[in-house]
Amino acid sequence: MNTNILQTLASNAPPSSSIRTPLKPSTTATTNTYRGRPIRLRPISSTSGSSSNDAPQPVPPPITPPDTVEIRFRRGSRRQRQRREGRGREKQPLETQASATPKKWEDMSLSEKAMDLYMGEKGLLFWLNKFAYASIFITIGAWILFRFVGPSLNLYQLDAAPLSPSNMFKGS
Repeated sequence: MNTNILQTLASNAPPSSSIRTPLKPSTTATTNTYRGRPIRLRPISSTSGSSSNDAPQPVPPPITPPDTVEIRFRRGSRRQRQRREGRGREKQPLETQASATPKKWEDMSLSEKAMDLYMGEKGLLFWLNKFAYASIFITIGAWILFRFVGPSLNLYQLDAAPLSPSNMFKGS
């Protein structure tokens, strides 16, 4: 930006107590330089163009939408279409090929045997998960037996009698 413009604006600034008049839009283009290249600045105006003549601007013809629009819906995914056409059999992922033909126990190396025992279909993780899931129900069942069934059969007595339903939400 040219510093001369800023200096002239600062020197011609009206005092703050003066009456402000509305500015008229300028119709002339100004030319400034930026990095040695001339830049032509045109004022933004909705009434007149850059020419001094009041010649009307040509109006572009309105854009008409096309008569018909073709919309094609695809049914199913690419994999499903390939399976139907029979191409999917040739390019299977490596994981499905490996799981389709499991190795025999004698053909596995020591590390493969260890991984199979730990993460296999019926490996250690499978049984630990099954035990953790079952222990939730075992714990709940044991609490019900201890809290309600044992005292009702007079096998033992609790320190405090169970609350009646009307006193359940009142507190102690």
